[in-house]
Amino acid sequence: MKMTWDSEAEKMLQRVPFFVRKRVRTKVEEEVAAAGRNRITKTDLEESKRKHLKSLSQDVKGYSLDACFGSSGCHNAVVASADLVSNLDNHLEKADLLSFLRSRLGERLKLHHQLRVTIADCPNSCSQPQIKDIGIIGQAQIACDPHECTGCGECEAVCEESAILLKDGFLVGIDEELCVQCGACAQICPTDSISTTAGTFRVLVGGKLGRHPQLARELTRDLDADQVLALVGVIVDFYKSKAKSGERLGALINRIGWEEFKDAVL
Repeated sequence: MKMTWDSEAEKMLQRVPFFVRKRVRTKVEEEVAAAGRNRITKTDLEESKRKHLKSLSQDVKGYSLDACFGSSGCHNAVVASADLVSNLDNHLEKADLLSFLRSRLGERLKLHHQLRVTIADCPNSCSQPQIKDIGIIGQAQIACDPHECTGCGECEAVCEESAILLKDGFLVGIDEELCVQCGACAQICPTDSISTTAGTFRVLVGGKLGRHPQLARELTRDLDADQVLALVGVIVDFYKSKAKSGERLGALINRIGWEEFKDAVL
């Protein structure tokens, strides 16, 4: 069935963001065709929008928690976060952020109002922790034993940060200012001159997209899973006590100041 759009519907469609416009057009045409009609009006578009927004509101649970697939076998993973993900999910559910957000926003509550948390199992992190309210990034604790170095140069070749310190081609140490604790050097080292002793986490806060995007800032690092869980609990409690209606964590931090926020949660 060939579908046509009247001028008002076409004009309304042009106000839809270009990156979803094609999907919206297809969805509306499918709905109108299912109703046995082939002409799309402004009313059809408005009805489709209403149903879509209602569906989105039903999916809101107050928070979102995402994790990468590192625990499932990614060779870049430097921590095993499966237990932390499960414990965080339980903690965030018990915090009842949905009731909190509903009390502040009522019918205006949408998916983008949720507190967003992401866990990455390595410093590569696919950018997600940097744009979420709370970003948790796995990091490798590196140990060096220069006496074991054979001078193969593999560690220097694999380090993208140029953090490997060599003298006459042999390992001297690692520049901690440059190192991002990805563990790549330990993985490639054929001896025990560089090794991974443990996996810990660093925590970032305040990232967000939207009208005023900003990257998350590092709050602290070298935490174990229990310490991360406790810190997230403190941050959530602080957010619930201080956030204004619809305010994201990053906006709250900007409003009260970085140092005041750090003093309150650390």
